[in-house]
Amino acid sequence: MRNRTLADLDRVVALGGGHGLGRVLSSLSSLGSRLTGIVTTTDNGGSTGRIRRSEGGIAWGDMRNCLNQLITEPSVASAMFEYRFGGNGELSGHNLGNLMLKALDHLSVRPSGSD
Repeated sequence: MRNRTLADLDRVVALGGGHGLGRVLSSLSSLGSRLTGIVTTTDNGGSTGRIRRSEGGIAWGDMRNCLNQLITEPSVASAMFEYRFGGNGELSGHNLGNLMLKALDHLSVRPSGSD
């Protein structure tokens, strides 16, 4: 029986959160569409924690990090996703990518609940 490699697999699924999953997905990114990441959305620190305390909902920080780890070439989109506001104002310390994902979440269409 021969040894199998990742190239032999139809699909690879990685499950986790934090920075670890982002690093795993980055390492496996050559698999392209055969790679699936399942990201836990329970982060409560930093910008994500502030957004969750203020608005509720999904913690986008780990999801943002994983998406950004899959970007293989430097780009404006990647830089925007990782941009963190400085200064002392309301946005200080917030990550632009977290705010963009929160905005997309607000814009998404969901099925209405049954009455």
